[in-house]
Amino acid sequence: MPTSKTKTDEGENRQQLLQIMTTEHFVLGTARAATIQEANQRANLFLTSVSSATIALAFVAQVTRMGLPFVLFSLILLPCLYFLGLVTFVRAVQVAVEDMVHARGMARIRHFYTELAPSMTRYLVHSTHDNQQALLADVGLQPRPWQAFTSTAGMVNVVNGAIAGVFAGVMTNAVLGSTVGLAVAAGILAFVVSNWCLWQHHARSWAGAEHKLKVLFPDAPRHDRMGGAHSG
Repeated sequence: MPTSKTKTDEGENRQQLLQIMTTEHFVLGTARAATIQEANQRANLFLTSVSSATIALAFVAQVTRMGLPFVLFSLILLPCLYFLGLVTFVRAVQVAVEDMVHARGMARIRHFYTELAPSMTRYLVHSTHDNQQALLADVGLQPRPWQAFTSTAGMVNVVNGAIAGVFAGVMTNAVLGSTVGLAVAAGILAFVVSNWCLWQHHARSWAGAEHKLKVLFPDAPRHDRMGGAHSG
């Protein structure tokens, strides 16, 4: 009787744990959808603002024939656009980190499912490992230095760099009364510096999150998997 009761208790505990894990998996999936939605909304707001500001600058340039009012309007509007892009970029990086944490949590839960029922492993499409390489391979990607520029934050970074370049060119031409060549050079320099600084922030934020988040179920290295396949 005690043995039968113990088995019953273990079965009930496992069933409760499975229900808890299923609920947590649903919560993480919902949270991932929310982060993606927020990133898209912020990017849309920023790009809409840039589009509207560009149209406004074109009208002012046409009316003033690129005179002093156009320069003053540009020097007021462009920093505001850059600030909007900056906060959009920072939040997009934060959202990407949140999404990565949620994805790893879901991978850990899938690993728990395979521990309960190892036979279901071959039916799972997504990874059951929670290291970065496994999660990238899960969607057919590999770690690349330029991977950050394909994200929402990377897109905002490049557009923001262009805004910084235009501002630097207009400022150089207005203050120094320089030639077009010097203004273009100042714009290119501002574009490069802005992109590099924001990219560094992106890399540090991601590396910091990776360092704090412990990997519990790492995937085997590629050569180990291939070796195991050949040996089998």
